[in-house]
Amino acid sequence: MRGSVLTGLCVAAVVLCVYLPQPCEAQWQALVGPLIEKVSGLWHNDTVDFMGRECKFRRSPKIKRWELYHEGKFWCPGWAPFSGNSSKRSRSGSLEEATRDFVRQAFEKGLITEADAKLWLKI
Repeated sequence: MRGSVLTGLCVAAVVLCVYLPQPCEAQWQALVGPLIEKVSGLWHNDTVDFMGRECKFRRSPKIKRWELYHEGKFWCPGWAPFSGNSSKRSRSGSLEEATRDFVRQAFEKGLITEADAKLWLKI
């Protein structure tokens, strides 16, 4: 008896939801545009002049433990065979940390001077 009552209530609720006019009817298009802009803004690729060389950076979202993180990558094709990487909660912080990681590696491998590294690493 209880199962049939519960089933009847569920069917009635679905019928009401389908046939009653919705307050947001035909307004979904106004929500989709800004939502797509917000989501697509999480990815970013660009080039930048870095110490006289053309370098690239990329930021992309990743979910870790139900939290949004931004993974950053900074590399200079044709100059350095490595890349700087980071994973931060902050969008700008991820690119900044990836650049610092790149500078650390470039200094360790002798591609840049200590003076140049100090500007970026704040040693």
